[in-house]
Amino acid sequence: PDGFMLNLARATRRLYYPEFLPDARRPLGLSGSSAGDRAPGVSEAFGTLRYGRLAEFLLYDVRRTLTLAGPTAVFVEGVAEEWLKARMAARDVAHVVNIPSNPPGWSAGKWGEWYPDILADDGRLTTAKRKPYWQQGWLSQHDRLMVAAAAMPGRIPLVISGDLHAIAEGRMMRSGDMDFSKNPVVTVLSGPLGTGDLLWPSAFRGIGASPPSHLTMDERLKPIEENGFIIADLVPGAITLSFFRFDVRRDAASSIDVLQPFRVTELRRPG
Repeated sequence: PDGFMLNLARATRRLYYPEFLPDARRPLGLSGSSAGDRAPGVSEAFGTLRYGRLAEFLLYDVRRTLTLAGPTAVFVEGVAEEWLKARMAARDVAHVVNIPSNPPGWSAGKWGEWYPDILADDGRLTTAKRKPYWQQGWLSQHDRLMVAAAAMPGRIPLVISGDLHAIAEGRMMRSGDMDFSKNPVVTVLSGPLGTGDLLWPSAFRGIGASPPSHLTMDERLKPIEENGFIIADLVPGAITLSFFRFDVRRDAASSIDVLQPFRVTELRRPG
C-alpha cells in the first residue's frame, strides 16, 4: 500500500476501531506501532487480546507489510513473524489462537492469498498456470506459521479468520511436506456478518472457497456462503465453537435475536 492508502486506512480505522493497547510481550518496532501521532506503545496492525492465563488471541494484518521478493517475500514482516512464533512457543497461557486477516485452509483463486492456485477456464482452481505476481515466499511463511501452531504442546492449534466470506471448519492434515496428522491445525472461517448478494466469492468470481492443492484438508464443514458468526467458549481444558448462520433472503431480521447454533464443535486440549 502506498502512503495515501495507509493514511486513508488509518483515518478509517480511527473512526471505528481502537488501537491495540501497549503490551510488554509485543515488540515496539512492529509496523504500525508507536506512531508519532498515537499514544506511546499502541499498535495498529498487530496486537493481542489477552484473558489472564486462559487465552491469548493473536491478531495480525497480512497485507500491510507484504513484499514482492520471490522466495524471500513475506505477508507478515519478519519482526512480526518472530513475535507470533514466540507467543505460540510461550507457556504462560492455556490457549493461543491465531487470527490472521487472510485465512489459511481455503482459496478462491485470488491474488493476495497464501496459495498459488488460480481460477482455470473450466471454473476450478489450478496450479497448472502461473498466478501473476504471486510470491513463493508467502507460502513458505504460511508453512512456518502453521508448523509453529501445530508444534504447540498441550494446546489446540486453532486458526480463525473471516476474509473468504463463508462459514467453514476443517483440519489441516498436511501442508506441503509438513505432516500435521498427530496434531492437525484446526482452521475455521468465522462467517461474514453483512455480505450482500454480489459480494460472495461465487457471485463475483464464479467459484466458492475450496482447499488449495498445497494442503491436505479434512473439511468437517465445507464453506457455506451465508451471513454468520461463531461464538467461542473457552475453559482451561477445551474450546467450544458454536456456529450461527443467517440468510437475509430467507430469514426475517427479527430471527437474529433468537438464533440457535446449527453446529457445535468441542475441541479438547491434547494430553
